[in-house]
Amino acid sequence: MRTPVFVSTQAASLEAFVTFKHAMGRTYATGTYYLQQFDGYCAAQEAEGLSLQDIVKNWILQRESEGANTQRVRVAPLREFGKYLQSSEQAQGFRIPHKVCRQQRRPMPYFFTDEELVQFFHVCDTLAPRQENRVRHLVLPMYFRLLYCCGLRTREARLLLRTQVNLPGGYLDIIQSKGLKDRRVFLPDDLRSLYGKYDAVVDNIFPDRPYFFPTTATGAYGCSTISQNFRKIWKAAGFPSHARAYDFRHHFAFATLNRWIAQGADVQARLPYLTRYMGHASVDSTFYYLHLVPEFFPTFADKTKILEQLLPEVSDDDEE
Repeated sequence: MRTPVFVSTQAASLEAFVTFKHAMGRTYATGTYYLQQFDGYCAAQEAEGLSLQDIVKNWILQRESEGANTQRVRVAPLREFGKYLQSSEQAQGFRIPHKVCRQQRRPMPYFFTDEELVQFFHVCDTLAPRQENRVRHLVLPMYFRLLYCCGLRTREARLLLRTQVNLPGGYLDIIQSKGLKDRRVFLPDDLRSLYGKYDAVVDNIFPDRPYFFPTTATGAYGCSTISQNFRKIWKAAGFPSHARAYDFRHHFAFATLNRWIAQGADVQARLPYLTRYMGHASVDSTFYYLHLVPEFFPTFADKTKILEQLLPEVSDDDEE
């Protein structure tokens, strides 16, 4: 595994730290990515005469455009690097207190009923064409079906490229998603069939589009636009406004686990497959769904005592 190139006065120490992580069997791709960002920032600030301590203080501040969880993920590798320097008894070591990053508060997931899902997709399928967005009525029903059927993150689906969609093979390649991880997601047969028809129709309108779910010949939906469209459709379906598009991902995980439990399957053996399919950092992140509301599972109550020994402490480092 090749050690990345760093350019600041901390280059030798950063390279040694990443090599140390690799020697421990860690790919450390995400950590390396953020350390390279810090290294570039560090080099620029050193040119202005700032000390390492001041550079670190400025780097760890929450940015205007980032949430608490993004800040925490960005700062974590630098915190580890500081500890590494201290353990190596280097004079330039530093410590970043955990209170620098405030704890992210997750919204409670919303779980859809069958009635809500039927009504929501009925409204999706009856959207009218719009002059300012010629494919909205075609794209949104297929976009939200992907979230529901495959549990993708909203961003993964929004920015899905046509080159990442293999309809003959029946799969999608999710590239460089959260944590800089790649994975292959296989489509249900009925969804694959729908996408074949959808792609042909949209291709006639935007034949050279880069995105599978376009807004224009070259554009894709933004995060806020997807949220706005979901709320409009949800309201038009006649339901309260507290559900989110991201809740389709939660629903997918719950529905899958519920189906396994109802079938009497070995949940412990199957969880790593769900973890990989959903792009979670670890099985612990998938276990998160078993902690939330056990009463959601119609067959969960009889299984609870058996499963309790399988449930670790909840990790919150892989959501949204």
